[in-house]
Order: sequence, then C-alpha cells, then structure tokens
Amino acid sequence: MKIALVSDIHADAKALERVLDDLPAVDRIWCAGDAVSEFQFCPDTVDLLRRAGAQCIQGNHEHVLFGGRNPGYLRKCREQYAPELLDMLADAPTSFELEAAGCRVLMVHATPWEPFSGYVYPHSPALPRIARMPYDFVILGHTHIAMVEPAGNVTVINPGSCSQPRDQDRRGSYAILDLERREATIHRLRTE
Repeated sequence: MKIALVSDIHADAKALERVLDDLPAVDRIWCAGDAVSEFQFCPDTVDLLRRAGAQCIQGNHEHVLFGGRNPGYLRKCREQYAPELLDMLADAPTSFELEAAGCRVLMVHATPWEPFSGYVYPHSPALPRIARMPYDFVILGHTHIAMVEPAGNVTVINPGSCSQPRDQDRRGSYAILDLERREATIHRLRTE
C-alpha cells in the first residue's frame, strides 16, 4: 500500500493541485492537518481533497476555525460555503491510525502527546519519546519542514508543506509512504 502524505496546505488550492498532478500511483491520500487557515477557508482546497478521497485530520488551524475560537468567521463561512465542504474538516478527527501490510501507522498534526501543539523537527530531542511509541510510522505536520527521521524502530515522517515550506529548500513538498517496502520518500515541487 502506497500513501501520499500532504500537510500544511493553508488554503492554497493551486499548490495542492500541483501535488495531485505530480503524484505517482498511490492507494490513498492523507492530509496531516492545516488544509485551510484559521481565517481563510478555501472551498477549492477542500473540494480537491474530497474528490481525491483524502483522509484528513484537523490541525491547529482547523481547531481554531471549528473549535469556537473564531465564531464570526465560521458563521460567515457557513453562509458562503457548501456544508459538505465545511463538515469534511469540522468532522475530521485529530488523529488517525491504520494497521496495514504488517505496519502500525499514526497520523497527528503536531505532537502525539499533550498539549498536542509542539514542534518536532529533524534531530529533535522529542524523537526518543516517539521511539517508545507502539508504531512503525508516525506522521506529523505543523513545522512545514519535510523529514523522514528514524527514532528507534519508528520512522517519523513530516511531508512538509506544498505551499509554505520553512526549510532550506524553498520548493513545496509531499511524501510517499510505501508500507510494503517500509520506506518513505520526500518529493519536491515548485511553489508557484
């Protein structure tokens, strides 16, 4: 099973479209949160994810938008956009687990422990804590920095951001996780 991983799209439908056009053949598409921004809902981005059959989770931006911290903007969105697009993210879980091809996979937006908002960077001191988790792969977002990092027997994957990269490579990124081969790769593409 091959899974395409995206994260931190931040309402940039054109960047997501470039990823979808660039993807090799995959079985599933997952979004590790922040498909939209807390003050910018993008129906085009959500519709692309919906039409691709993507499994989405909420990131910190969805949490602000749908968690009651921005009621005026949410009310405006409910007046302007189709309910099924809003509900796709409003009803998305904050984490997602899968067991397939003999692998256990966890996807969360930031950190898999409270307060669920920390940052895990390459070579992070948080990696040994992830190494003790009962998964083969842990997928994160939040940092906008693409990485495939070993942590003991756990491989930590962050697909980075297709629209707002924050690492030394200014191109957008996504990842492919191949469960049968037990490997993950980062793919880069232009941001504009």
